Amino acid sequence: SFSYDKKYLDRSHIEKAKNGFDEIIMMKNSLITDTSIANLAIFDESLGLWLTPKTPLLKGTSRQRLLQNGFLTPKDISKNELLNAKKIALMNAMIGFVELDKFKII
Repeated sequence: SFSYDKKYLDRSHIEKAKNGFDEIIMMKNSLITDTSIANLAIFDESLGLWLTPKTPLLKGTSRQRLLQNGFLTPKDISKNELLNAKKIALMNAMIGFVELDKFKII
């Protein structure tokens, strides 16, 4: 377990957790929270909505803006929902909102 609120100060725990993978998706209390570099969203095809974790570890400014303008909907996201998502996006102040073209979750 490591503190995420000051992730920019010491990323050694995060890099160790990545264990050679490009990125990791973090969970807390069995719910999806964030990646190591950005907030995330999944597209729910049945609802036609982009969903973002209701309780991320870090409430990013891009995420907050997209919630305020109604583009994102907050929801508790389970591991199973993530694994079944056909569309995933990352967002932060540096990259904006980026839908991933290719991704593999293992």
